[in-house]
Amino acid sequence: MSSAIAMSSILASDEPRQLSALLEFAPGAMIWTFIAFFVGLALMWKFVYGPITRALEDRDQKVEDAIKAAEQARREAEAQMQQAKAELHEAQANSKRMVEEAMARAERQAAEAVREADERAKAELQKARETIAAEKSKAVQEIRALAVDLTIAAAGKLLQQEVDAQKNRPLVEKFVSSVERN
Repeated sequence: MSSAIAMSSILASDEPRQLSALLEFAPGAMIWTFIAFFVGLALMWKFVYGPITRALEDRDQKVEDAIKAAEQARREAEAQMQQAKAELHEAQANSKRMVEEAMARAERQAAEAVREADERAKAELQKARETIAAEKSKAVQEIRALAVDLTIAAAGKLLQQEVDAQKNRPLVEKFVSSVERN
């Protein structure tokens, strides 16, 4: 910037001699300018551009590493998600199977309870029938015995004499049996 100021001050002074001195070719100055430029360039390359370049390369490497780590984390997360979905599906299938088994077991138990109740009811009915049949048979035997006794007593009254009950009982029992069959 100072050279621009110097150049503008030279141009403003209207002195052609000073301008021509500035535009003169000086090979020694040119060599020293190139040497200064290349030495400055080498120093800048070593102390400025080199560290900046290394810092940028390091930053790029860190970004690449972060991208790779993020991609790996995404893959792992997807794998875990798939595993969790599979485990959820398996748990749902297991719970459905367990509910179905429980329902089947409950149905079997209900059917078994109905069957057992039916068997108990049939057994009670059969027992009641047997009891009724036994009571009926006992009542019929009592009625027969009473009919025999009444018949013998009636025959004795009818004949107006005493009838031997022991001797005539088989005959009256046979008669009562024949009347029951008809």
